[in-house]
Amino acid sequence: SREVEVSEHNPGRRYVGVSAPGVRLSSAEIRLAEVLLLGGQLLFDQTGAEADPYMTLVGYFNATRELAGMRRYVDDDVSTRVAKPRLGSGFPRRYGTAFGNLNVAELTSRISGADIGKTLDQLGAEFDSDYDTTDAFQERITLRRESKQAPKRLGEAPFDVVLATSMLQVGVDVQRLGLMLMVGQPKNTAEYIQASSRVGRDARKPGLVVSLGNWARPRDLAHFEQFRHYHDTFYRQVEALSVTPFSPTSLERGIAGLLVSVARVSQATLLDGLSPERQAGEIVAQHPFVVTIIDRLTERILAASQDDDLAREASDRLINHVDRWSSRAKYASEIHKTLVYERTGSGAKCLSLIVSPENKRASAGDSTEAPFEIANSMREVQPEINILVSPLQDRLFARTPAEVDDWVMPAEEDD
Repeated sequence: SREVEVSEHNPGRRYVGVSAPGVRLSSAEIRLAEVLLLGGQLLFDQTGAEADPYMTLVGYFNATRELAGMRRYVDDDVSTRVAKPRLGSGFPRRYGTAFGNLNVAELTSRISGADIGKTLDQLGAEFDSDYDTTDAFQERITLRRESKQAPKRLGEAPFDVVLATSMLQVGVDVQRLGLMLMVGQPKNTAEYIQASSRVGRDARKPGLVVSLGNWARPRDLAHFEQFRHYHDTFYRQVEALSVTPFSPTSLERGIAGLLVSVARVSQATLLDGLSPERQAGEIVAQHPFVVTIIDRLTERILAASQDDDLAREASDRLINHVDRWSSRAKYASEIHKTLVYERTGSGAKCLSLIVSPENKRASAGDSTEAPFEIANSMREVQPEINILVSPLQDRLFARTPAEVDDWVMPAEEDD
């Protein structure tokens, strides 16, 4: 890594710390949101499209409960304040893009997956300097009062406010965003860096991050008191992660995906290799090549772990997976099907090699189930289960294995 000097071509992000001792956090949130929204409108009236990055306020929260409270404030207090700025403040009125009201969106677990996708797409919509300025809005009001037809917006209406939780850290790459209000210090520095890096991603659009600390929390106050030093060195402040490389569990969950991906990428330029989706069955012809891959992977694992036993175990697992892969290809040939990696394509004419954890749970017990279970994301660690706990004994359900004795409530002791 290297440090890049701040310049006109590399403006980076500016972090501003705010702490208001003796003032309720909710009051500080409302006031900051008001000033940032009105300030963005003032810049937009003065400079037009150059101020577009600061017209959408991104609010980041550590918990959904805190976000829900801010959503209520935005719909009520903040909307009222930006509609009627204080006299003498110099701020113009903020007309929201939702028919004169603030257009607010969420990126949280409370929103369905389909709506999250639409929100991310709509985040790229920019404010129109010919439509969203104060003068343009007042001109449309005048035309309507005179019973004349006012111009309509072209395209989707951009968001005035987007409220998000940790979902914002990954997968959000909207170049136009430049303004963030971070409420409360995140639990670790890595989260702080990841979340605040969602703004100012375009060198032509500098980012501004306003970090509002909760003065009632010692950790927030400590970060605020060391604000400049912390931000000058916060890449050094990233907490170390506890990892167990090459443990049996990590090998079990990751080695199948590693083998398949390396084999496919290594032969990406070969038309008759293992890379195409419908040529997973070429493992039989490409077996010698896959053996060389196992040797190279074993060498890498040995160099990293410095443990002959771990390298030997990993090698045995890789060999076992290649054997299972070959057996799957032979089975597909015997039943006159094409072995594919995951996409079945023609349905009954194809047999898959890999399956995602959620699909594996859905097809548990199927004799034709794919042998390799590969997660879609590094975040998929354990499958989710739903547990219903009832205080009524009659409604409880338990399944005791045949070889295990029934569990009995221990008798209470006298003490």
